[in-house]
Amino acid sequence: MVSRYYFKTTFSVTYDTADCLGTVYQAEPICDDVAASLPLELHLVTFDTHYYTTHQGRKKLKLVQEEVQRLIGIHHQNVIILYAVKLTLPQSNGAPQLAVLMEQKPQLTLHDLLEDCETLREERASVRE
Repeated sequence: MVSRYYFKTTFSVTYDTADCLGTVYQAEPICDDVAASLPLELHLVTFDTHYYTTHQGRKKLKLVQEEVQRLIGIHHQNVIILYAVKLTLPQSNGAPQLAVLMEQKPQLTLHDLLEDCETLREERASVRE
């Protein structure tokens, strides 16, 4: 299913997980330089409701695609980088799909965050009952 989406860089999909909005595929670029390879995620959202097959629904999805396209230009150390977006609007009865290729989210735990925070340490944190 993912092989239908082509972006400027070719990537391989390793596995997928269900997300609240769709499916997230873990991926990495296919290239010879191992150092340039960074983990990616492909978020695939399928719009199953009838509204998104109407003219107004398709127009709304095109606006969402344009907004995500604008976000691709934002680069900051505290913001996850978006690399590409593709909207597929089938001509027949198929459901529209939005694919967003982005860098993989960091796997942080609460313990990691508390260790980095100077004003709140794990030993000072308590659970209220």
